[in-house]
Amino acid sequence: MWAVAGITGAVGLEIALAIGIGYFGGRYLDGKLGSAPWLAWIGFAAGVGAGIKALIRVVRTYQASLNPDEKTSASNHDEEAPGSHRED
Repeated sequence: MWAVAGITGAVGLEIALAIGIGYFGGRYLDGKLGSAPWLAWIGFAAGVGAGIKALIRVVRTYQASLNPDEKTSASNHDEEAPGSHRED
């Protein structure tokens, strides 16, 4: 439980850092290449994408910790085709 809390608590920092690194990295490259403001916007968008990916990862981890037997029940449903019935 504490591991999930640590991961969940760190996701805000991870999102902020991803957006900041993308934006300021793009601004740096804009200064070097003279392409302002295009690379800053591209870096910002990449940072937002990385932040969303981190958030989805945390949500999936949290959901898996709430339902640890979900994978086993899902694999049991895959063994039988829908509508088929086995008679023993």
